[in-house]
This record gives sequence, structure tokens and C-alpha cells, in this order.
Amino acid sequence: MKRLIAVALITTSSLALAPLLLAQNRGAELDKAVEEARSAYIALQEAEKRRDAGLEPQAGERIGTAAGGATRPTEQYLGRQLQLEHEVEQARRRYEAAQKRWNDLK
Repeated sequence: MKRLIAVALITTSSLALAPLLLAQNRGAELDKAVEEARSAYIALQEAEKRRDAGLEPQAGERIGTAAGGATRPTEQYLGRQLQLEHEVEQARRRYEAAQKRWNDLK
């Protein structure tokens, strides 16, 4: 009988503490999601700054045209622009995913 009462008390205590533990866990998950969203946002801003700063051709990234008098971007320049744009897109996706996770936890 004492054992039954002890089990009942333990079970009742566990059930009473369960919401507190879930709330703590949810709070920790929400804090983590907020930090991930903040970090992803900063990374997106930095990627956009790198892309914007990289618009100007670097030395050797423009060559003359056959008609003369004009220049065009080289494959190196175009490849660099694609890479910078790809980095922005990856950062944007990461930020959107982090934002979604945060909103889902709210």
C-alpha cells in the first residue's frame, strides 16, 4: 500500500512538473530560434554588402571589344558576380528558414 501511494505521489508530481519543463524547453527553443534568425539576418546583410561592393570590375575583368572603343566584362567578372549572387541567395534562404522556425515556435 505504501508503495502504491509513493508511485501515485511520484506520478502526480511528475505530471505537475511536466508543463514547467515543457515551458522551459519551449523557452530555450524560442531563444535559440531568435538567435539563429538574428545571426542569419546579419549574414544576409553581409552577403548583400559583399555583392554590392563587388559590382565594380576588378583589374583585368574588362576587355576591349572587336569594334574597338568599348569594353565588355570577362567571364571571370561574370563568374564572380554569379558567385556573389549565389551567396546572397543562400543567406536569404537561411534567414527565411530561421524566421519560419521562430514564427512556428511563437
